[in-house]
Amino acid sequence: MFKNESAIDKNMNKRASKLTIVCDHGTSLTKVLYRVGRSGQPKHLTMDAQLLKLDVNVIENLQQTSKLGKPEHNAWLQIDSNSCYLVGRLAQEYRASTSIKSLKYESIVPKILSVVGAIAVKEKLSDQIKLDLALLLPLGESSNNSELEKELEESISEFKFQGKTIGVDLQRYRCQPEGYGIVSNLLKICSLETVQAQTFAVLMFGYRNTSLLLFKDGTLSFDGSGTTNLGFYNFSDRIIKKTSGLTREDIQSAIYTCEENIINHKTALGEERLITKIVVEELVKSRDKQKAEVEKSRIETAISNSKREYWQLLEGWLDEVLPTQRQLDRLVYTGGTSGFFRQELKDYLSGKYSDVEVSSTELIERSLLSELNLSKVESPRFKQQQLPLRFADAWGLFIDFARYTPKNSTKPIKMAGAASIGNG
Repeated sequence: MFKNESAIDKNMNKRASKLTIVCDHGTSLTKVLYRVGRSGQPKHLTMDAQLLKLDVNVIENLQQTSKLGKPEHNAWLQIDSNSCYLVGRLAQEYRASTSIKSLKYESIVPKILSVVGAIAVKEKLSDQIKLDLALLLPLGESSNNSELEKELEESISEFKFQGKTIGVDLQRYRCQPEGYGIVSNLLKICSLETVQAQTFAVLMFGYRNTSLLLFKDGTLSFDGSGTTNLGFYNFSDRIIKKTSGLTREDIQSAIYTCEENIINHKTALGEERLITKIVVEELVKSRDKQKAEVEKSRIETAISNSKREYWQLLEGWLDEVLPTQRQLDRLVYTGGTSGFFRQELKDYLSGKYSDVEVSSTELIERSLLSELNLSKVESPRFKQQQLPLRFADAWGLFIDFARYTPKNSTKPIKMAGAASIGNG
């Protein structure tokens, strides 16, 4: 933390900017929803997840390029005078990589500061900010909340982003387990009496973990909840082992979501459904036409076999942790990885829960899209990157934490039985 009392006293006389932020710090992507002021429109921000700590002597080079590009793509900051953090794309350019093994909360403070700094630059905020902050952390790490809050309060009061000093008054703070935003949304569309009388589950399919949050009579059951390391990276690593020269980053960048017309074999009618896939052509490295075809075929086989292997492991875990049909009233599933397994999840859940309300977060995703007012250029990219699905949890928490009322409030899709389970 920097100590410059005269500057701080001078800044205290300035009008502080009000900022509300909800952060979902994924292992592959930091997803942020925010608004400026007490009645501003919600906006979104994404940052790559890489983090790199360097000696302070790199600052001179960084200052020369800070004015180029978006601040979230050129994020560097100082918490003290001895070191410098590079975050996201800038860290990736310095060859930083994301860590699957390290806990999210251990690296989260520099990432939060970079988010605040990037928004301050984008929105031309005052160098004094009054902040309301909510975080989503994995179920197993949310217990570290007190340590995280203490470290955050020490660091956020004053730091430098791209060389500019920013002072933050953390006025409201909340840390919730991943999946809580989905639960918050249930409370908006169901009566409190209904929630308190039911047992419901939230399944989160993430990059690093897959988690189950089980709520009994409106209260989180830690005994009934659980998590596994069967995240998307496990699927990626299986592909990598079966191929040559691919990395997790290669696979991540080749993910594409689009709408395709699919024939419903029960009704013989065409249906528009979201399809998430890995674009194999983007993974082929050979320049020779014949070798490229062979390589493409090998990658397609690797993806198909890896998907089958991964789903079998995931299905085994679900069999172990999910309640029986008699013990459950409602289940919601979400998370980026669920997009790859829409059909498998539909088949599995419809077979297991014929009399349970099962749904995806499709309506939450629609609500988010209608509120963000994305441009004609932004909207297709947002969907192609699977961001409506990946932002669903954060959006549910944002509505609750920011006390925001969506313009187009929606009711849940009721899905009971195999024939009516949603597209996911």
